[in-house]
Amino acid sequence: MGHRPLQYDFGGNSVVVERFVSNLRRKIDHGRAPLLHTVRGVGYSLRQPAVR
Repeated sequence: MGHRPLQYDFGGNSVVVERFVSNLRRKIDHGRAPLLHTVRGVGYSLRQPAVR
């Protein structure tokens, strides 16, 4: 999400990050299993869906 990852002391507006992630999810997850997952208390994780 930019040139450097966000630090734990990120002082920005969380609404901006949530909106960006929402838009990203809409683009990459459209019509398939989700790739972007929320990890509570940590951030986000990008994982491939399990192969069945």
